[in-house]
Amino acid sequence: MKIKNSDRKLFFISISSFGFGVIVLILGLLFGMHIGTASSQEDVDLSSKPEMKILQDLNNAYIELAKTAIPSVVKIRSEKTAKRSDSGSSQRRSNPFSDPFDPFGDIFRFFDENPIPRQTRGWGSGFIVDKDGHIITNNHVIAGADKIKVTLDDKREFDAKLIGTDPDTDIAIIKVDRDNLPVAKLGDSDKIQVGEMVIAIGSPFELTRTVTNGIVSATGRSGTGIGITYEDFIQTNAAINPGNSGGPLVNIRGEVIGINTAIATGGLSGGNVGVGFAIPINTAKNIMEQLLSGKKVVRGWLGVALQPVDSDIAEKYGLKEKKGALILNVSGPAKEAGLKAGDLIIEYNGKTVSDNAHLSKMVAASKPNEKIKIKVIRDNKERDFTVKLAERTEEVVKSMRSGESAPSEDSEEWMGMSVQELTDSIAQRLGYEGQSGVVITDIRADGPAMQVENPPARGDLIQEIEGITIKSMDDYRKAIEKVKDESRVMVRLKRASTGASWYIVLKKE
Repeated sequence: MKIKNSDRKLFFISISSFGFGVIVLILGLLFGMHIGTASSQEDVDLSSKPEMKILQDLNNAYIELAKTAIPSVVKIRSEKTAKRSDSGSSQRRSNPFSDPFDPFGDIFRFFDENPIPRQTRGWGSGFIVDKDGHIITNNHVIAGADKIKVTLDDKREFDAKLIGTDPDTDIAIIKVDRDNLPVAKLGDSDKIQVGEMVIAIGSPFELTRTVTNGIVSATGRSGTGIGITYEDFIQTNAAINPGNSGGPLVNIRGEVIGINTAIATGGLSGGNVGVGFAIPINTAKNIMEQLLSGKKVVRGWLGVALQPVDSDIAEKYGLKEKKGALILNVSGPAKEAGLKAGDLIIEYNGKTVSDNAHLSKMVAASKPNEKIKIKVIRDNKERDFTVKLAERTEEVVKSMRSGESAPSEDSEEWMGMSVQELTDSIAQRLGYEGQSGVVITDIRADGPAMQVENPPARGDLIQEIEGITIKSMDDYRKAIEKVKDESRVMVRLKRASTGASWYIVLKKE
């Protein structure tokens, strides 16, 4: 998975400062302290110098760290039966979302009525979390796979079965039928600090047992455009590349503190430029516990649509800095508790709310029916409320992803997709300023729209149906009425996060 290059300057500046610092340190230690003390290079016995002992100890520490962490890391190969056409008249189109972190991101699509199967392969990484053979990885590494194969550190290869996934955090659990396997030591990601040293392990470009080093560049990263619901990433400059997804980010104590998930890319290479992102291991622990118990992942639902707090809003509410989450709309639990639009949430169960993403993370980590204390600023005064959370279900996913507080009465379903008018506020929020179409607010997992090779997602824009330009809900209704007797309908879509447009062919149920 990768992020679109919205700011090239950021990426050039972000090139591994840690690696540069180490080089400077070595040069200073080796040469800076000994200028003029030796008549020639042959006269210098570096091994006897005290400063070399420091470097040797650091070197040995990295070696031991790699020896400890590598055995639990696995390579994952996923296989999927794609479809292609043998018709010479069909036009080949490349996937607009081709992505080195998506194992099936380079599948070509054909719009022919006589498809024939072909096998496509992707790869990634993972690490063993118990002696029963359970392995944690990214959901995007195995999503849609018909077969999953795992190669252990000792080169043994096994078929793996899928235990469970959570696309909202991009986490998946798979299992191999073996026991007494080497197990990764899981750390506490809440304790990590910016600047601490880490290593990333995985199979970039299918090169197994690859170790790279760096530091924790930042914590709590959100708004990256990666495209998952809950973002709370660890940022690192340890080199992460295609195939590293699902592998561990390890601290100097040999503890896994994150799951390597995505990179920011710059230039034409599409590779690492020193900005990588990992899912905190504490987030993964909570998801893993639910998936291993055979339960579905459940999350609390507060029932609010939020707006980020800017400097003007902070000043209006008497805050010295930008923090909290401003309520745009309320429904469900929040409405029942007395919260209303315009309230600025500053505390959640006694914890200061830093921004929207922070609040969403805390709500998601809470359980349905849990009673939560909410502190807000209303009319320049702090007020306290107690909210009994409900369960986050598919019916409210739309509100959490599109920013609306509740399903719109104007939302209409067709081919398994629910859509609504692209209002100015939604266009601004999703990045569709100056665009036209209707926005997808929900998609049924078993509907026709999810059966295509490159399915749409919530927030995508429908711009054309069978050659008919869609500018409004009226255009949309007329178009679907016109094609109601068609067995196959071509639809053009657009995705704000990438700016890409592509066609899909929907087949009636």
